[in-house]
Amino acid sequence: MHEQDRIGEPKMEPPIPIKTTGLSTEAQEMLESIARRAYEIFESKGRVKGCEVENWLQAEAELFAPMPIDVRESPEGVTVLAEVAGFTPKELEVELEPKRLIIVGKRQSQAKRRTERAFSSRKSTTRLLRTLQLPVEIDTRNATATLKRGILEIDVKKKLTEKSKAIQA
Repeated sequence: MHEQDRIGEPKMEPPIPIKTTGLSTEAQEMLESIARRAYEIFESKGRVKGCEVENWLQAEAELFAPMPIDVRESPEGVTVLAEVAGFTPKELEVELEPKRLIIVGKRQSQAKRRTERAFSSRKSTTRLLRTLQLPVEIDTRNATATLKRGILEIDVKKKLTEKSKAIQA
């Protein structure tokens, strides 16, 4: 019997694929919607310059579900823990660039309600988007993403510099 198969022990979800070839269409559309909303906020505040980040964060908070994140750096790499409760690996996408990490989530659900006289159905979509500038340059080819109990864990290794390669040799 595998250790995962024991009664009471949680099963590990399958790994989440990591993309390194550029933003998906879904991520691009989500970022564009944030940019449009941030510009609307900028205009509504009288076009005051210097509040771009604040406007962007406000737009992001209005459009997407919150996603608490914890970033931990070690000598070998970076670990990112993101709370994505209710999402499955198929509904999540992780995209890596040398100094940036993007998490995209899209979940559709349908609520059905039946009364004596009528039947109603309502579809809803929950979307997540989080862009994170990483504290160091990473090796995008050496990363893993797993989901366990609603926590997405992304482990990436730091990119070796010429100096660190020489030390290891």
